[in-house]
Amino acid sequence: MKGIVFDIQRFALHDGPGIRTTIFLKGCPLRCEWCHNPESFLLKPQYQNITVNGEKIRKLVGEEKTVDELIFEVLKDKDYYDESGGGVTISGGEPMMQFEFTKSLLKAFKKEKIHTCLDTSGFAKWELFEEILSYIDLFHYDFKLADSAKHKKYTSQPNELILSNLEKICKLKKPFILRCPIIPNVNDNYEHNNKIAQFAKLYPHIEIDKLEYHDMGRNKISELEL
Repeated sequence: MKGIVFDIQRFALHDGPGIRTTIFLKGCPLRCEWCHNPESFLLKPQYQNITVNGEKIRKLVGEEKTVDELIFEVLKDKDYYDESGGGVTISGGEPMMQFEFTKSLLKAFKKEKIHTCLDTSGFAKWELFEEILSYIDLFHYDFKLADSAKHKKYTSQPNELILSNLEKICKLKKPFILRCPIIPNVNDNYEHNNKIAQFAKLYPHIEIDKLEYHDMGRNKISELEL
């Protein structure tokens, strides 16, 4: 089983509890205008033209990795996970776009008794989420816009499927963090914040994490070869 990975970050501290390793998979069905990882959009390796010390370098973004290769990498830091209450986070892109690979990773990590977190936009068929629920200890779930038409305008997709999956997962009362990027002139308004407050009231067990906007991804888009 192979998947396309564009980054592996060890000793990550902001992608779930404790010390973690975050695996970033390529491929995403959304095109959020504010995305800080546009190199994750395409489900294939691609080149990025970057400048290092004044020299232009053509860097390959994304490479095939096997499940065994990633398990080997993650297990290097298992003592740190056990000591800190950490584990592994699968992010992207959208991990559900490489579903079979993501499923195999989650199963393997659970077999090794490693805490798992899935960082997802929620844009995938519910039947797929059902298949992997038992292998996920924590959800990081994005909530971008309350209005479906605006969601499609700014991300290329409507939000009905995302909201439906959110509701189903929250009803299961699994550990869940709703991650809400606040984008100036897009969703920094009463409607959006009111919807977040409704989620908090309806599902008191979930955690709300409002994320400050930054434009780190803007330069990357012009650097990427499509």
